[in-house]
Amino acid sequence: MNDMVDMAQFVEAKSDQLNADDLIGGPRTITVRKVTGNDGDQPVSIYYDGDNNKPFKPCKTIRRVLLGIWGRNAADYVGRSMTIYRDDSVTFGGLATGGIRVSHMSHIDKETTVVVMKTKGKKAGVRVAPLVMKAANPNAAADWTAAFIAKVNAAPTPDDLNAYVAKQIGKLDRLPDDLRTQADEAVSNMLAKFHPTEGRGVEDMGEGFNDDTEGF
Repeated sequence: MNDMVDMAQFVEAKSDQLNADDLIGGPRTITVRKVTGNDGDQPVSIYYDGDNNKPFKPCKTIRRVLLGIWGRNAADYVGRSMTIYRDDSVTFGGLATGGIRVSHMSHIDKETTVVVMKTKGKKAGVRVAPLVMKAANPNAAADWTAAFIAKVNAAPTPDDLNAYVAKQIGKLDRLPDDLRTQADEAVSNMLAKFHPTEGRGVEDMGEGFNDDTEGF
């Protein structure tokens, strides 16, 4: 079976901000990490977890929705989440260019309608539903470590082991000390099986791998 290939990564617009075309593959839920004000036609930049420094710059309609639901102080938005999607009906200059809209927002307990000016002389209600975030798994780190160790123990060759561990270094570095020790010991034990007279630490691993451990 072929590994899943996420086609969305190959159609992302080359831009300094999130674009409607980036959402062709489906809606995305983002968590705000910073909001800044700017000069120009797009005066608000919303940075979010995993944004690759390409902020969401909401149009005036969405800025009014954010104001109506989350309030005037943009600093309060940090840590809150919203689901954004591509609306193909959005027009610009008479052309259906598509735009980014918001369907769900956290920190509301019921569906909320914000009346905004859609076109000159015409107002319309924008409905936003409550966003229910999944509770964090308190055992996520332990579960990830168990999955990591299982993959380490199943590595068919030293090269496969090297490559796999190299790809997981970032997650390994975020583990609590006790779990990191377990992970390191599993790698050392496996290396000892492959090379009975040698021993290398995780920091000596090379790059690359064709698999990943989900979660955490």
